[in-house]
Amino acid sequence: MSKRSKAARAAKAKRQQAALQANWWRRWPYFAVGGVAVALVAALFLVSTGGDPSTSEVEASYPAGYAPPAIGSESAPVEMVMWGDFQCPFCRRFELTTLPDLIERYVDTGQVRFVWRNFENYGPESHDAAVAAYCAGEQDKFWDYHQTLYENQRGVNTGVFTKGNLQRFADQHGLEAAPFTTCIEGLGYDAVISADKKLGRSEGVNATPTFFINGEMIVGAQPTETFVGLIEAALLDAAHSEG
Repeated sequence: MSKRSKAARAAKAKRQQAALQANWWRRWPYFAVGGVAVALVAALFLVSTGGDPSTSEVEASYPAGYAPPAIGSESAPVEMVMWGDFQCPFCRRFELTTLPDLIERYVDTGQVRFVWRNFENYGPESHDAAVAAYCAGEQDKFWDYHQTLYENQRGVNTGVFTKGNLQRFADQHGLEAAPFTTCIEGLGYDAVISADKKLGRSEGVNATPTFFINGEMIVGAQPTETFVGLIEAALLDAAHSEG
């Protein structure tokens, strides 16, 4: 998780904690009376102030040196993280209709860094497609292959993302066949896919696509104008923070 995302999440948690402490007495009648009630309230405050202890553990489960695929400047003031699945129809809609515009307007101009994380949600072909995209990334073709997967998406587990078709897509991009085949037949990216799923869940992701713009969650393939508004707001916040 980036420093921007952690800072935004910490600020949000602090606001939630303050609201909880300010209004604890309103919830008191709903707890059991006596010592049990006191214990429950104490536990509630411990949870609210302790954050999510599992996130760092999940991040440590990634292979050493792993970094998620990303485009855009590392110093961009806004980080936009997408949690997606290659068989998710709403992910496809976003990828093919909204993302190109956002890349042109914000990524290419150095204002947004776009990060893609896998959230396997639709079955075995989702897993195989994700592995193939990572394998293409070993030959610097992740984003091209990623685009091809969404362009060829047809339903869920319908045979579109068989190993044969995944190899054919690789051929279309001029990837070296032998290392690509070895990669997709191996288990090298299983740990990444598993860790992504755990990390997503720890951050509240339970559906695709889910986005975080400087730590703020947005669920679903919203209209382009919605993302533009949220990005502009994040850019304004970032400018005020720097000022």
